[in-house]
Amino acid sequence: MVGVERHIDIGAIGRVEPRARRLGPLSSWRRRRELGVARRAADAELVASESVSPATAWRAREVTAPDNRREVAQSIRRLVRSADARYLPGPTPLNRLVVREQGAELLALGEWLEDIDRPITARGVLMIDELLTDGYGPLYVPYRAGELRWTLARIATHCQPS
Repeated sequence: MVGVERHIDIGAIGRVEPRARRLGPLSSWRRRRELGVARRAADAELVASESVSPATAWRAREVTAPDNRREVAQSIRRLVRSADARYLPGPTPLNRLVVREQGAELLALGEWLEDIDRPITARGVLMIDELLTDGYGPLYVPYRAGELRWTLARIATHCQPS
């Protein structure tokens, strides 16, 4: 459905309609699916804009919550550790050489995430998460390895609250 814009009523996601109670697990699955769609839409808006709008404030709070920040920081530490030459390569096609080269910068981002007293933008957290999970990004694709230094600098810039 190209060109069709969907608006999701975030308040309705947690409400259970009488018919939905009869559907049981199917209703729960639908609510989780709708929440996932709403999160992806809010994430796209947060990454694309310089500021948080009232429509995406709920997601910005989720993304910058201490538990989420610690989880992303732990993912960074695991990534850097898995690139260590002492360990055998895992099933993930990680570009271990570039991760070793940029390990200090990656760990610095992880420390920033873990320092709950240090403010960070939702945009920055989402960009870090995208870097870690994008299988076609500079962490995984060998011919894009040269982009990692620039990508990390860009992420660090966007992590700073204005």
